[in-house]
Amino acid sequence: MSLNRRNFLKKAGVGIAGLSLANIPLIAQQSIKKDDIKRNYLPTLKADVIVVGAGPSGVPAAIAAAREGAKVILLEEDWAPGGAPVDMFVTFMCGAPRTGIYLETVRELNKNHSLGITPSSTFGNYAWDNKNHWWMPSSYSMVWNKMMAAEKNLTLMCGCRVVDTLVTTKGNRNTVTGVVMMRNELYQKVEAPVTIDATGTGLIAAKAGCDFFYGSDAKKDFNESIGLEKSDGRVQPCTQMFISQRTRSNTEFPREAFKTGVLLYDDAKWETHQTPEEAVRKDAGIYLHWGSTVPVADTTDPIQVAQAQQEALIKLKPKFEALQKAGYTSHIAPKIGVRECRRIRGEYVITVDDVLKGVFPDDHVADAWYSLDPWGMKVDEKIKQSVGPYGIPYRSLIPVNTEGLLTAGRIISGTRLAMSSYRVQPICGTIGEAAGTAAAMAALNKTGVRNLDVRSLQNKLEKKGLFDWYGNVNMNVNNKPWKK
Repeated sequence: MSLNRRNFLKKAGVGIAGLSLANIPLIAQQSIKKDDIKRNYLPTLKADVIVVGAGPSGVPAAIAAAREGAKVILLEEDWAPGGAPVDMFVTFMCGAPRTGIYLETVRELNKNHSLGITPSSTFGNYAWDNKNHWWMPSSYSMVWNKMMAAEKNLTLMCGCRVVDTLVTTKGNRNTVTGVVMMRNELYQKVEAPVTIDATGTGLIAAKAGCDFFYGSDAKKDFNESIGLEKSDGRVQPCTQMFISQRTRSNTEFPREAFKTGVLLYDDAKWETHQTPEEAVRKDAGIYLHWGSTVPVADTTDPIQVAQAQQEALIKLKPKFEALQKAGYTSHIAPKIGVRECRRIRGEYVITVDDVLKGVFPDDHVADAWYSLDPWGMKVDEKIKQSVGPYGIPYRSLIPVNTEGLLTAGRIISGTRLAMSSYRVQPICGTIGEAAGTAAAMAALNKTGVRNLDVRSLQNKLEKKGLFDWYGNVNMNVNNKPWKK
């Protein structure tokens, strides 16, 4: 079902901007004058490209645009960049390809931030060795801060929550000309020819009046071969991640308290899939956990998400107690992990059949590979695991009836089942890099995002190595029958 901002709010019965605003630090060497405070507005900032959201898709988008020569302002509502790996502890690498800026990230993580102190010897040039790899949340923050600091064209502004979009209307198409943010409890406009919504929630597109999908689809909605006969409107549940770490010598991990969701780094098996003898021999003393999972009716509502986190922590209390008794401390993610929010309707809607058939459209700007992973929805296991490589079309990054705006990450145009595959970080990062490159090209060439020469965009992305992964990695992993 396609929704716009007004009828979604009416249906949900809640607002989409309910977070309180804390004091925001001064950034970008701009002083606040008494007249600014009086009129409640800071002077307008200008850039070539605005990226909203400094997470797994937003950081690559901003870096890519800056490397193309565009002046970029990256806005982040939190006090530090990072998004899901930093805020939600989603630090495990799922899916592929691992190319471009994302590959730069994980290579740096392996080189200087390995949990084993020394880099993994099996990591490989494309970070593919059929082993589990994850890093501490703070490591992601350190790596991305280092990468962004190296880009002279990129200005990172944290603690700046976007509260509205700047939109002009001509004919039946809206044009996004920038955003309005809250900075130091004052409003400030940021203007640019192209804005990228990398929020993970689709807030910027929704504020611009774009149509979006929310919750499960019915098969008939997009002529999909699998799915629900009737939409139930649900999104995937949220999960509270945490890390446990040994604090005493001569302790043994309490495996009996955990059935799933315990991950040992740099190993082919999850800890709970090992034999007791393997677990003792390979005990690393630190584990990543998929904690309790809680359904949330409306993941755009911060109140409901906060309540879900409270419920998740209550459910996890026995596990925390078991870990403490065994000599382990628990590092709990500040935010509960959100898998699904709005999906912005674009010029093309990626379907689950596109994913299952391995479709590479003519305008594809990012490759993708990951199984279908729709938490809370039953899908035949053979179908889920049959996914091979497929392509993300540029059209799915362009919201319908809207100019000056691109989407990146899990919020691009696709069905719920399709999104369950491309929502993982390596794919979101590659989509972000493609969006950032396209945004810079459009802004610098003074053309609309729709009028961009897609072949030129693809050539740039190819030179960056974004399409190299499948030719350099053995894709016959786990004896899966890849379809060309």
